[in-house]
Amino acid sequence: MREFLENNQFVIIFAHGLMFFALGFSVWLQRRRATGLRLTSALIWLGASAFIMALAIWGHVFVPFQRAVLDPEIIDVLIVVRALLLLFASLLLIQFGLRLYGLPRRALAGATVATTAVGLAIVVGFTLLGRARGWDVVEWEDSVEAAARYLLLFPGAVLSALAMWRQRNALTGVGLTGMRPYAIAGAVGLGLFAVFSGLVVDPAPWVGGGALNEPGWFDVTGVPLSTVRGLIGLLLAAVAVKLLEIYDVENARQIAGLQRARLVAEERSRFGRDLHDGTIQNIYAAGLQLEAAAMSIEPARSQDEVRRVVGGLNRVIDDIRDYIRGLGEPPMGAGEIAAALRSQAAHFVADTGHPVDFWAEGIAESGPLPSEAGQHLPHIMREALSNTARHAGRCRSRVTLRFARDELELDISDDGRGISEQAARDSVRGLRNMRQRGRRLGGRVVVSAMPGGGTRVLLSVPLDSEGPDDDQPLPSEQEVARPA
Repeated sequence: MREFLENNQFVIIFAHGLMFFALGFSVWLQRRRATGLRLTSALIWLGASAFIMALAIWGHVFVPFQRAVLDPEIIDVLIVVRALLLLFASLLLIQFGLRLYGLPRRALAGATVATTAVGLAIVVGFTLLGRARGWDVVEWEDSVEAAARYLLLFPGAVLSALAMWRQRNALTGVGLTGMRPYAIAGAVGLGLFAVFSGLVVDPAPWVGGGALNEPGWFDVTGVPLSTVRGLIGLLLAAVAVKLLEIYDVENARQIAGLQRARLVAEERSRFGRDLHDGTIQNIYAAGLQLEAAAMSIEPARSQDEVRRVVGGLNRVIDDIRDYIRGLGEPPMGAGEIAAALRSQAAHFVADTGHPVDFWAEGIAESGPLPSEAGQHLPHIMREALSNTARHAGRCRSRVTLRFARDELELDISDDGRGISEQAARDSVRGLRNMRQRGRRLGGRVVVSAMPGGGTRVLLSVPLDSEGPDDDQPLPSEQEVARPA
């Protein structure tokens, strides 16, 4: 058996390279598909590493066959390229581990620079050392490959195994529990790869013997090291092919999401039509009836009261029309939201006589806003100001809208007598509505007493977090408009 394996070593090496080529090629075919998971987005780096490694492995079959037909200088160049391919494949494997582990961008950039510097140091250092000691190109290659395996491939494979092990929980968290065993198998395969490709190396002038050296391994086990590495490559290829099914799951989810979005758009359109053709027309008719009644009411003061009610109904109609327009418009930006809240504050002052100071900060520095921010922020501000006008007495309110790259804040405070226990009980529905709207934006609404008197309503929304679940209950517009 030992003699058979020795006589067919080129076939074994070719099969070894074929396993890694299959791994790289299968991932490469899926490279253009959209994905939202870190695991599938990072697989392209593992595929690239496997593809380059396959070329380096096949070099040990191709180059010996060319010695009889190519000049020695060209053979030396091919040997150098073979060593550089293995080193480059090791760097790509480290990139896979780093990206799968989820390092911050700055840490990722620093690690990339550091590992690249190590790779360059290996090439330059052993080139200078080889010249000093009179090594030939094969001894130089063996030294570079051994150092690349120890210093780059081994830590890259260990990092990748740890990162893959962590992904089993991430897959469970997004409902892909069936993929968890394959992530575990991938972690085991990468751990074995770290041992048999990073610690057990080919002979080199400075590498000791024993079982951690390729000839020593064969003497102890009778199994070529390429056979073990090829089986590990086969395991990794099978795991990668199975993990690539995640693309199909994500694609199905995206299609389902588009269908839900279409249904929501149709429902919003229907809701807008119903409001326009039904609710607005009924309110408008009621206003006309009140206007006609005002003409026959005495004294003139009563007419003014009725007309004030009519004016309030007209503003309700304007608000509903604005809401209908918002149903079909794209999400509002920071500047548009600030302008809408400023206008709302001015209308509130005109309607109630309650003074309000409005400030907007950091509009140009705003991060990506939740799509429903333009819908919920005005309702939260209206509820907070209405509570102040009803319960705080004669006072002044201050509204500060702060935009930042990673956070949105709506800060509404007053210097009145503060919210009493009775007022809090009376406003329980309004406070609950504000908190629910804050959760719909992925943030939190906190109502607190101000030092020295007054009340503060603070909405904080982190802009780099995911939004809330779609099934979070949301109060209806009728509930918001109903007195607290």
